Amino acid sequence: MTRYTSKSVKFLGVTVALTALLGTGCAPKIESTGSSAQNVFSVAMEALDDRYLQPIKPDAVMMAGLSRMSRIDGRLTVWRTPGSVVLAIDGDAIVERPAPAPDNLYGWAEMGAQIVGDARVVSSQIATTSQDGIFNPIFEGLVEGLDRYSRYLPPDDAVNSRASREGFGGIGIQIDKVDTEIVIRKVYANRPATLAGLMKNDRITHVDGHPMRGLSLGDVVKRLRGRVGDTVTVTIQRSDIVNPFARDIIRDYIVASTVDVKIHGNILEVRLSGFNTGTVGTLRRAIVKSAREIGKVDGVVFDLRGNPGGLLDQAISVSDLFLTRGRIISTKGRHPESNQTFDASPGEVLPGVPIVVVVNGRSASAAEIVAVALRDSGRAAIVGSSSFGKGTVQTIIRLPNHGELNITWARLYAPSGQTLDRQGLVPAICTNRPAKALETLISSLKQTSGKPTIDLAGLRLQAQLPHFSSARRVACTPTDAEGDQDIVAARLLLQNKALYASSVAQIAPNVAER
Repeated sequence: MTRYTSKSVKFLGVTVALTALLGTGCAPKIESTGSSAQNVFSVAMEALDDRYLQPIKPDAVMMAGLSRMSRIDGRLTVWRTPGSVVLAIDGDAIVERPAPAPDNLYGWAEMGAQIVGDARVVSSQIATTSQDGIFNPIFEGLVEGLDRYSRYLPPDDAVNSRASREGFGGIGIQIDKVDTEIVIRKVYANRPATLAGLMKNDRITHVDGHPMRGLSLGDVVKRLRGRVGDTVTVTIQRSDIVNPFARDIIRDYIVASTVDVKIHGNILEVRLSGFNTGTVGTLRRAIVKSAREIGKVDGVVFDLRGNPGGLLDQAISVSDLFLTRGRIISTKGRHPESNQTFDASPGEVLPGVPIVVVVNGRSASAAEIVAVALRDSGRAAIVGSSSFGKGTVQTIIRLPNHGELNITWARLYAPSGQTLDRQGLVPAICTNRPAKALETLISSLKQTSGKPTIDLAGLRLQAQLPHFSSARRVACTPTDAEGDQDIVAARLLLQNKALYASSVAQIAPNVAER
């Protein structure tokens, strides 16, 4: 999704002295500011206050987070009185601090840091837990009350997430752990590992002289990745060679491929598994190359099943490959920068070639943007089951601890003006049906002469209606299945000109171009 960085933050430098209470008597005063935690909490709270889809209540958000420290130490609780925040062990108040005003953003960030510091003093479990280990449950609680898509990623997970979106320095292999061995499952073409002679099913025994046996898959990945241009030494054991051998490999910039294009007769079958920084460029090159191979392209099957989404700008650019004008998508949120419209630009990669988009219940977010943009523009027919319905945009905030806070900041609106949020896209031709009914559908799609057995008027109505209604979604429920018959139906629809024409919306210009 579109990424924004948090604005610079000025932190409150005030340390609030606290009165520690034990039963009815007074305990010694504990001084603890937790400045590093305050830094992290301040950036997070400012981002939520500034960019989250709905206004937040700083006091409620921070208290929800602090309450999760009980997952580390079950004896520990944090509660709120009208004028204070209390930290307790086994129900007995140990520390009490004056509460900031409910809407004091930085006051509550500071309060969070202070309570964490206090908890380190009074709880041995908290004291022996790393700072990130404490942040994890706190941030889980902090975002839980927002929406189901806002989330916190700890530093290691954030690194992996950035790598999947933006690429990384690596050698171009896919690995797996089998028992105690690290096995290469795939070697990507024209990547450093290929040039070094690494092969599928090779076992990696050492990286830079360090044995890999006993390490987690994540630890091995960390050792293989690094700065682009640096050399990594990989030791390989191959089944048909007695002795292990080492290869010095220069890391390159690697972006995981999300594109797979196959040729079926004169039909291009395009599968997108996600949307990262390399998606649109790879897709354009693959389509142009494949189109040259077959000469005349009769249609495109665009398989977006199981595609969870990804970067917003890539979804827009992919849509634009097949459009020449009109609205692609619009976003609306509370922050001024979240209110945007995205329109197609002149030029198509395959002008006028019929397109069928295949979706299922795991097609979400960026995948739904592409599907609904092509549908509402009258550029494609939709086949499959209803899609997931993730009609929101997340902005990514990098935190000072190198974790990431992904927060929902806008809703998505189709060219028709209808939202995708919690609705999804209902296909014109539904393949999520009992086996016998699916068999009948396939037979009907094969029929190219005589009176159609599919109601063309009803099909046209399905295509003309907005992409969602609750009744239509009930009639074509989402499914995670990815059956071969979905693709068969898409191919047949491309070959049946009458049915295809009835399956494609004819959107009024004032809708598509407003």
